[in-house]
Formats: sequence, structure tokens, C-alpha cells
Amino acid sequence: MNYSYTKKIDTAYTSIDRSGRLGLVESMDINQDMITEFFGSIGSDNLVLRKQNNASWVYTRTKMQIVQLPFWNTKTIAKSYVSSKSPIRLDVDTLLCDENHHILFKAKTQMCAIDFVKRNLCKISDITFPSDLESETSAVSEQYSKLKTEFNEDDFVLEEKVYASDTDFSRHTNNTRYVKYLMNTFGIDFYDTKTITDFEIQFAKESTAGDVLRIYKKKSDGHQYDFMIKNGEEIVVKAELKYSDNPPVLPDYFDRR
Repeated sequence: MNYSYTKKIDTAYTSIDRSGRLGLVESMDINQDMITEFFGSIGSDNLVLRKQNNASWVYTRTKMQIVQLPFWNTKTIAKSYVSSKSPIRLDVDTLLCDENHHILFKAKTQMCAIDFVKRNLCKISDITFPSDLESETSAVSEQYSKLKTEFNEDDFVLEEKVYASDTDFSRHTNNTRYVKYLMNTFGIDFYDTKTITDFEIQFAKESTAGDVLRIYKKKSDGHQYDFMIKNGEEIVVKAELKYSDNPPVLPDYFDRR
């Protein structure tokens, strides 16, 4: 059986960046919220898993392709569904479209369930999850990147302390906070002269309140930046961001002053 979750979302002022459009961090917020609500709608969110299976869903990676992010006040439609299913992992696609069903962004997120006590992967058949759920075709045809870029101390650019307000229900740093930390490495010039086209992030380890994270950034060939976040000697996150040299197109009621 095919399961999916659809929701109408207005592009709020608090979700736009300097360009007047939905920001990357806020796009990742939508992706995360949609997946959470989708799993709630099928009776398999973390509230259920914690109570019934002593387990929790965790994200291992997200790949997002951006067509054109919506302006402030734009009405959009979001949809999430399972695009791949294995005994221990799922891929969940999230699409954000305008009212004419033109895709604004599409994302694919890999997930697995972790046993709280044993800290090992759970079989999906052993947790609360619809046994008749069938996967649908993914809107993201590209495979996840390997993210094998090597970094050294010359690539260190920023230090971020994790505060309690950065953590979520899991007591660990919220996944989208890492995206904000990465975007904090860019200055005004990048926001005003570049347009993000692709973003991918891989979650390797957890961090929590009080941790001090070190962010590394390297310009790759072409229009790409690679990132790494470390907590002490442990790699927490790796990511890549691709962009075009086209400056964001502003609506008539915005200016750059």
C-alpha cells in the first residue's frame, strides 16, 4: 500500500533569508518537519517508537536539490513519502511545490531506527511500522555523494558552541542546527551574489549541549564547498554545497540597501 503525507505551507517572514526567499536552513526545517509529521500520520514517529520499541528514528543523510525557492508569502504544497525500503533503512522523499505543482525543491533523506539500550540498528520489521507500506519512485535520481574530501587545520573556519536551545527531543543537537552552523561560515557577498542549487549532509555522530564544534570548509573545483564538523577528534557531520554565480532575483518590493 502507498502511504504519503501532504501539507499546505505558507512561506512565512521568519523562514526567508536576505533574498526574500525561503532559506536553506528553513528548507531543511520543512524537510525534517514533513518527515516527522508523515511518520506521525502512519503511527511510527519517535513518540510511538520510544514508548513501544524503546527505539528512535535517526537521520543518516539528506540530499536536497533546489530548483527555485519560494518568495515570502508564497503558498506552497509539501509532500513526503517512502522512496526506498530495506530491512534496516528507509529513504524518504520530500517535495515542495508551488500551487501549480511546479517543484521548488526535492529532498531524499536516509533513515534508520536505533535501539536506545543496545545502540544498534533495529530491523524495520521489529518496530512499529506499517508492514504493507510500499515504496514509490524517488524524485531524486542521483545517488548520495561519498563526501570523501580530506581536511586539515588550514581549513578550519569557525567554532560553534552547542547550547541547550540547539538540542531537541532526542537531547542531541537538532540536525538543522548543523546546517545553520555551516551557513554561518558565509558572508554577505555569498548570500547576495550566489544561488544555492544542491546541498547534501551526512550525520556521523551526535553532539549535545556544552560541546564545542569545529567547522572546516574547503572550496572544491567548480561551484562547490565541502564541509566537516568535528567534536574533539570525532567527525560529527560532513556536507557539500553547490551553487551558481547567478545572484538571487529579488521581488519588486525588496532592495539591497
